[in-house]
Amino acid sequence: MNTKFLFVSTGFALFAMFFGSGNLVFPLLVGIESQGHYLISSLGIIFTGVLVPFLGVFAMLLYKGETNEFLGTMGSFAKFWFPLIALSLMGPFGVLARCITVAHGSFTLLFPDCSLIVFSLAFCGILFLLTTNKSQLIPFLGSALTPFLLLLLLAIIVAGMWYGQLLEPYNPNYWSAFHEGALQGYQTMDLLAAFFFSTFVIKHLSNHFSATSDNSQLVKVFIKSALLGGGLLAIVYCGLVYLGAAFASDLKGIAPQMLLGIISQKTLGALSAPVVCSAVILACFTTAVVLTSLFADFFKQQVCRESIHSSLSLLFTLLIAFGVSTREFSGIATFLAPILETLYPALIVLTLINIAHKLGGIKLRRWPVMLTFAVKLYFLIE
Repeated sequence: MNTKFLFVSTGFALFAMFFGSGNLVFPLLVGIESQGHYLISSLGIIFTGVLVPFLGVFAMLLYKGETNEFLGTMGSFAKFWFPLIALSLMGPFGVLARCITVAHGSFTLLFPDCSLIVFSLAFCGILFLLTTNKSQLIPFLGSALTPFLLLLLLAIIVAGMWYGQLLEPYNPNYWSAFHEGALQGYQTMDLLAAFFFSTFVIKHLSNHFSATSDNSQLVKVFIKSALLGGGLLAIVYCGLVYLGAAFASDLKGIAPQMLLGIISQKTLGALSAPVVCSAVILACFTTAVVLTSLFADFFKQQVCRESIHSSLSLLFTLLIAFGVSTREFSGIATFLAPILETLYPALIVLTLINIAHKLGGIKLRRWPVMLTFAVKLYFLIE
């Protein structure tokens, strides 16, 4: 078995799985708000946007991708309500709608007069056609666009290091910079993604090991893959945080979804904008198709118990996404922020408990998760 090729391919798959539309925006916002402490802010988003999601994938690996068994810690009710809430946030009420606004932000750099409502209607219409007529187009675009977009980002980051200028730190409060980075890491929702999207990575690994193979070998390959995928993600995050910090004065008043396009113009020139914006729009489409399918299928199968047609479930999903997208990127982030800030600590504790159960035989308990949730909710209300 060529484990070297296996860990490289799995590492890139993990990177692609976590690198979505919001990941292009939130690190830039972290840099803008870093107050000169871009390294400290980078550590914050790396903690919640890289380390925590990869712990989630590792936990799912130990549970062989069985989401219901993983959620069993919280009782039978969690097996329905948790996927419903998580897929709603990743779908039409959150990430899916956010994909539309990010794509619109790039589109308006090329066509400034296009309104969000018109663009969102067109985007949802195309999504409906792509999702009802599934083909190999989306997987192909995803696999081709990820390395292309990564190369573009690296070019923008390198140019930004040349043309940008970092401010001197003007706030001695390091915790504030780290905390801001960590909160924006929540907004990527990559821990939730780990619970639902890691199945194909786990299958990819498991298919290369027989049932009688030593499980420790599989874990070793995963750790190497995680170091590669997580390392790439951390490098990109640090680079984007740097860009946000270096061009903070030029980005005042700019809508979040337009930040990357503006920076590309300032670093690579005006001619780069069409290429960068086109890549971002297509990347948003590939992410949006997956999220649309996931929520529509769950709504039809688990909520409606197969009582409605797939097209009706899909139309319902896109109507919600259209309505939420009109709140724009900042409005969606404002809506999601308190929800994610409340849920994420409890989900981290759940992940750690399940890992400890599988590796150390520690008895599963739900009270630490509930206590974490209650404490976080109390402090938010206060």
